[in-house]
Amino acid sequence: MISWFHKRRALKISTPCFIVLSSGWFATFISSCNLINPSEGIPAYIAIDTFSFAASFGQGSSSNRITDVWTFADGNIAGIYEIPKTFPVLDSGKTQLEINAGIWDNGIAETRVVYPFYYPDTVSMNLQPGKIYNIIPHFTYRPSTKFYFIEDFEAGNLFDKIGGDTNMIRTSDPEEVFEGSSAGAIYLDQDHNAYQGKTSESFVLTSGNPVYVELNYKCDQEFQVGIYGSVQGVTAFLYDWTINPKDYWNKIYLNMTNEVIQLKADEYQILIKAVLDSTRTESHIYLDNIKLVSY
Repeated sequence: MISWFHKRRALKISTPCFIVLSSGWFATFISSCNLINPSEGIPAYIAIDTFSFAASFGQGSSSNRITDVWTFADGNIAGIYEIPKTFPVLDSGKTQLEINAGIWDNGIAETRVVYPFYYPDTVSMNLQPGKIYNIIPHFTYRPSTKFYFIEDFEAGNLFDKIGGDTNMIRTSDPEEVFEGSSAGAIYLDQDHNAYQGKTSESFVLTSGNPVYVELNYKCDQEFQVGIYGSVQGVTAFLYDWTINPKDYWNKIYLNMTNEVIQLKADEYQILIKAVLDSTRTESHIYLDNIKLVSY
């Protein structure tokens, strides 16, 4: 993994910005932050309008929600930008650019981080002052990423009901499926107003390593995602992530690193809970491409 502390340099900030260093990774609490304000020399310009991402065999869907690029030029910070963006780089001549994929941690725009499981793209360029260089970075998962489970609902359903009066089922209705032929669905109404489930398997996670759950979802009411830990027969349910309604398919990255550290459990399972909104007579929650990833 990249050591961001070793890459830290003095920064000139052109837009009010608050940066926190946590576990070796930058987190920035703004909606858009430009960290370079050239005060001397004529910069070259890098234009990043789009990117590509591809998961390899055994890594599940290539669905992603990369929102930002964190860029370094010859090891020095060149800026953090929401894409699309054209930005200045003061380096000239032969330059090694490193472009990292940024996301909204826990789906929150104010907590932007480099996603630790996406491998950065590197480009060698001969930069000339005043010129614009168009780059389309390509991102992949880091080879060391471990996928504890991938649930795309194509062949089954990893989640077992543990409470409530309805279930998570597989749906093949094209209007309810994100990609492939199936998705998970939770239907709630006044006669079936609650669901609670957890993964049928438990997983041993290493405390201190980053731990995320990725998922695609579409829903007309909120639901919760949690983590279940068991320590020598003592169990704990933590529902620390509330997912808000979206009338379109969205991707979210849920950071469970601190919860794993907090629980210090022998094994973990992922939880999903939904209770009918009291203002509604029925609601629908659709899920796809749920991944538990760590190292």
